[in-house]
Amino acid sequence: MTPKNVRWDQVKHHWELYLFIIPTLLLIALFQYYPAASGIFHSFYRWNGSDIAEPVGFLNYIDLVKNPEFWNSFRLAFILGAWNVVKMIPALLVAVCIHRCKSERMNFLYRTLFVVPMVIPGLIVVLIWRSFFFEATAGYLNQFLIGSGLFDLLVRLDAALNWGGVFLHGQMPAWLGDPRLIVTACIVWGFPWVGSFAVLTHLAKLQGISKDVYEAAEIDGVNWFSKFTKIELPLIMGSIYLLLVFVIIDTIKDAGMILALAGIEGGPGGKATVPALFMLRKAFLTQEMGAACAIGIVLTLVVLGLQKLSSLLVGWTSLTPRQKTLVRTVVGALGLGILYWSHTQESTRLVGLAVIAVVASIPFPQIFAALRRLLPEPRRDEQWVRPEDRAMALEQNPFFRAGRLVGSLGLRGFKHAFIWFVLVFAFLPLYLMIVVSVKDNQQFYLAPAALTQPMQWENWRTAWEAVTPTVANSLFISTSSTLLTLFFALCGAYFFARLKMPMSGALWNAILLLMMMPAIANLVPLFILLRDMNLLNTLSALIIVGASGGQIFGIFMLRNFISDIPQDLFEAAEIDGATHFQQVRHVVLPLSGPILGTIGVMHFIGAWNDFVLPLIVMRDHARLPVMVQLLRMAGEYIKLWGPLMAGYAIASIPIIILFIFSMKLFIRGLTEGAVKG
Repeated sequence: MTPKNVRWDQVKHHWELYLFIIPTLLLIALFQYYPAASGIFHSFYRWNGSDIAEPVGFLNYIDLVKNPEFWNSFRLAFILGAWNVVKMIPALLVAVCIHRCKSERMNFLYRTLFVVPMVIPGLIVVLIWRSFFFEATAGYLNQFLIGSGLFDLLVRLDAALNWGGVFLHGQMPAWLGDPRLIVTACIVWGFPWVGSFAVLTHLAKLQGISKDVYEAAEIDGVNWFSKFTKIELPLIMGSIYLLLVFVIIDTIKDAGMILALAGIEGGPGGKATVPALFMLRKAFLTQEMGAACAIGIVLTLVVLGLQKLSSLLVGWTSLTPRQKTLVRTVVGALGLGILYWSHTQESTRLVGLAVIAVVASIPFPQIFAALRRLLPEPRRDEQWVRPEDRAMALEQNPFFRAGRLVGSLGLRGFKHAFIWFVLVFAFLPLYLMIVVSVKDNQQFYLAPAALTQPMQWENWRTAWEAVTPTVANSLFISTSSTLLTLFFALCGAYFFARLKMPMSGALWNAILLLMMMPAIANLVPLFILLRDMNLLNTLSALIIVGASGGQIFGIFMLRNFISDIPQDLFEAAEIDGATHFQQVRHVVLPLSGPILGTIGVMHFIGAWNDFVLPLIVMRDHARLPVMVQLLRMAGEYIKLWGPLMAGYAIASIPIIILFIFSMKLFIRGLTEGAVKG
C-alpha cells in the first residue's frame, strides 16, 4: 500500500499522527544526533572530556594519518574480515548439503540444530574460546597440535622460515600472550558462531531455487559438482559478497569481541587492536576525547563507504556492461593512484588494498571469453558422436548404472557425515560449558572434555549466588528496553506507513541514515552526555539508550508490514469514526503479533548480550548486567573452572528459554526470507 499524500491544508484532519512520531524524534535527537554532532564538533578540539577544550582544527585528523597504529587497526580489521571468508567455506558447503536433502524431516532437523549453538551469547563463546582453546598449558589448541604431530611440523617450519622462535620444543605457545600469535588467535576463534549464522543465511538464498531447475539439470546429465558451480553458487554469490562486507563492517565498528579476547590494550604490544578498540583506548585510557571523536568520524565514513559497496555488489548483476566498465575503471584508477602514492611516499601501508582494487578491476569474464574465441573450433571427423547418443549408450550399460548407484550412495553418506562433522564443532562450546560446570579444578586439568565422577553440583549453587543479582539486572534492562522499543517502533512505523504527511520524507531519511551509522562511533560523546545528565551508573541509561537505538530497526521492519495491510481495513475504521489511536489498537495490533514478536526477540537478545556500553557506564557492582559480571569473573587470575562454566550456563538460560518458545518463528524468518541477500 502506498501512503496517501496529505497536503498542508489537510494536516488539521490528521494532526494527531504527529503525536506518534514525537517520542521517536525526541529519543533520536537526544541520544543519536546530538552525540553525533557533539563528536563532529569536538573532533576539532584538544579535549579531555571536561569543559576545557583547545581548538586545534584538523590536527586530530592529521595525527591519525601519521599514527601507524591507526593504519594497523584498519589493516587488522580487513585481515580478520578476509579470513572470515575462509571460515565461511564450510558453512557454504553445509548449506548446500542441507538444501539437497530430499527428506523434509532431515532438512528441518539440520536447520534446527544449527540454530541451537546461537543460543549461547557471543561473549560467552569468546570466553570459552579464551579459557579452553587458547590456554597455554591445558588449552585444546595446543593439545591438538601436539597430539596430531602438527606441533613438530610447526617447529621445523619456524626454524626453516625464521619465524623468531614462535614454536619451540618443550615450550607451549601462549596464543593470547605472545605478540606474534595474538593476531592468529583472533583469526582462529569463532568458527561455530560464524558457521551457524552463515549456514542459515545461505539456506535463505537456496530456498529460492525451483525444483524444476534441478530436474532440468538432471535430464541434461549435469553432475553434483556442476549443479553447485552452475546453479547454486551463482545464485548465492550476492549473499556471500554481503556477508563478507558485513563481516568487515562489524570488525571495524565492533570492539566487544576483541575486547573480551585480548583486553582493551589489544593484547601484547597492541597487536590485536581494531579501529573501535583503538578509539576506546584513546578515550578512556589516555583521555584524548577529541582524538577519539575524530576516530569515530573516520569510522562512520568508512562504514558508510562499505555499505555503499554492499549495495553496489547486490545490484551488480543488474548493471549494464557500460556501467560495469565504468565502475571497474574507477576502481582500477583508484588502485593505481594508491600504488603510485605509496611508491612516492615510500609507504607500504596501503599496498595490499591497492593491489586488491587493481585485481578487482580486471574484467576476467571478458578476457576468458576472448581467449575462447581465439581458440580453433574442434574438428568433427566421421567418428564424432553426439553427446546425447553417448549419454544414452552409457545409460544402457549395467556397469555404469551400478557405478552411478554406488557413487550416489557414497555422496549421500559423505553429505550427512560432513554436516555432522561441522555440527560437532558448532556444539563444542555448549558441550564444554555443560561438562566443565560439574567439575572441580583437579578433574578439569586431568580430563577437561570427559564427563567425570563425582559431579560437583555445588558449582551451580556457587555460580547462582554470584550471578543471580546480575541476571536480575539484565532481565530488567532487556525486558524494559524491549517493551519501550516495541512501543516507539510501532508508533513511528504507523506514522510513516499510514499517510504521507508533510516532512515525513525528510524524517524517514533521518531514520535511514541512523541505520547506516555505527553506534560505536558515538560512544564517547554519548558517555559525556550521560555524565552531564547524571545518568552514569544507572539502569535507566542502558534502558533509554537501548530503546533509542533499537527502535530504528523496528520502525524499518514494521513500516513495511503496516504498508502491506489492506487499505480497506483503515477506510472501514475511519467510516466508523475511529481515530488513529483506535486504528492502531483495533487494526494494526491484532495483525502485527508475529512481526512484533520477531523484533522483540531480536532486541531482547541484543540487549542481553550487550556489554560494551554497560562496561563503560556502570560502576556499582550491584547494578552490573550479567555479561559484565561474567567478563570480570573470567578475568580473575585464579579461576574456579566449574563455577565459572556454571555461571556461563546460568547466563544462557533466559536466551535458551526464549529460543524454545520462538524457535519455529526464528527458523522460518532466517531460512524462508527474513534474511535475503
